[in-house]
Amino acid sequence: MKKWLLLILSLELIAISYIVFIIPNGFISFGVEGIASLIYRINGVNPAINIIVINGILILLISILLDFNKIKDYIIPALLIPIFIFINMFLFKNYDIKLPETSITLLVAGVIGGYGYSLLYRLGYGASIIFLLEELAGKYTKFHSKVYSWILDIILIFILFAISNYRIATYSFIIIVIIKYMITKARFGINDSKMFYIITSKESEVKNYILHVLGYELTVLESRGGYTKHKNKVLLTVINRNDFYKLKTGIKEIDNKAFIAITDTYDVINGKSF
Repeated sequence: MKKWLLLILSLELIAISYIVFIIPNGFISFGVEGIASLIYRINGVNPAINIIVINGILILLISILLDFNKIKDYIIPALLIPIFIFINMFLFKNYDIKLPETSITLLVAGVIGGYGYSLLYRLGYGASIIFLLEELAGKYTKFHSKVYSWILDIILIFILFAISNYRIATYSFIIIVIIKYMITKARFGINDSKMFYIITSKESEVKNYILHVLGYELTVLESRGGYTKHKNKVLLTVINRNDFYKLKTGIKEIDNKAFIAITDTYDVINGKSF
């Protein structure tokens, strides 16, 4: 229940940022939402419809080229974000919220939207289909980088500059930077991997979750408590940063009394050797 309530909160924050601050001021967001807001500026088509159509097409195309396990975490946000935007367009259609300074508007739009997207990642979902396109590009170019989505955003900013003015384009770029900074902090953290040390009374269930649900290797270490002198087994595993919250919450659901120590890992060599 807590997870679903947080999901609703994240979607509502994204929708409020988009409908209350970005769209009325002529700004654009990033990725698919940015494309949708740009189309809305050009021909007035409801941005929620634009988002769900673009997301649907991209999911169908990407599903042909990528494994479903990589796509599934993006499907719920891809469907629900435009629905929440559509609902909030009616909720706020009679309310014109004006902040005293443009700089405050930019900050509020960026922080509210960025927090909504980052909360999605913390819940184990993908924030935007555009990041799936990054993975797809990385798969075929062998060059995995966050630069691909920035290329799209810069193209959108130049188009916005051409159809409006430099102020709107600059303000939109600032909003995008704020949102994507917050997403990056939630999505990537500061390192490539996380190392988990786990002591649990439900060893077999936790091992099964790591090995068969998340698909990671693990090592079992023998240990003894320094004070209690009790012998324990420590489960050691190194996971991708994107699965950090999945493993953390998954262990807590299996054994809420489990001891968990998490450290940053900057590089993993021969990860499946032992």
